[in-house]
Amino acid sequence: MAKRIIKSDRIKQIINNIAEDFRFSSEMGDYALLFYKAETQGVITGKEIDDMIEYVTTGLEELGNDISWRQEYLAENPGTDEVRMLDTMKTIEEEYRDLLEFLKK
Repeated sequence: MAKRIIKSDRIKQIINNIAEDFRFSSEMGDYALLFYKAETQGVITGKEIDDMIEYVTTGLEELGNDISWRQEYLAENPGTDEVRMLDTMKTIEEEYRDLLEFLKK
């Protein structure tokens, strides 16, 4: 069974950031629980690795999709700083790519 021990501070921070996003939204679904567990145990194995790859891959696809949802979001939330939002999305994309690389080793 494949196993990844999370030693890198960068990967630990990325997993923590994703877990925090789930906490912020009060999410308790399978993906949220997966990231909570990885954050606390520092290890992921077998199906957990596959599930995390699926989550990150889907997230990257959504980030790269048509920008119409961004325009809708900005229209519905006029106080949002567009530059800050795009910068945050860039950071998320970088984190997802780094995590994906770690998971596929």
